Amino acid sequence: MNGTFQVVSPREFPVRLGNLTFYAAGWKLSGTRQYAQQGGVQGAAYVTNTSCRARQLVLDGKFCFADSPAEVVLALDSAIRERTLFAFDLRDLRFFGTSLAAYTISETAAQGVLPCQLTLIAPNALSRVTAETEGGST
Repeated sequence: MNGTFQVVSPREFPVRLGNLTFYAAGWKLSGTRQYAQQGGVQGAAYVTNTSCRARQLVLDGKFCFADSPAEVVLALDSAIRERTLFAFDLRDLRFFGTSLAAYTISETAAQGVLPCQLTLIAPNALSRVTAETEGGST
């Protein structure tokens, strides 16, 4: 078999959540505009109100830990309970004011690796990460 093959290696995107670093292997972002409708007298539908809903970001990946996953689990649980807000960059997008809505952990036999799925809510508008120079941002 002749030909040129390109080796594709999986990438991970580090996301800082407080004192933890999450290594995202994949992510999904959902945005929605909600419409309220009301029927008119003659049966026509009218849009009476509309608003942009918070974005939902689902991160699939892992945490790395040294001895016990308890530190990671307790930090995630605390973030949900205390409504901790996070700011981070992911693939040239800046998320700020995000809060952890859910987490799913499934420990495997891999040493020091904790597979996890995080669901975050981003109520604020997203922005693009700009390159910073010595004098400020460009």
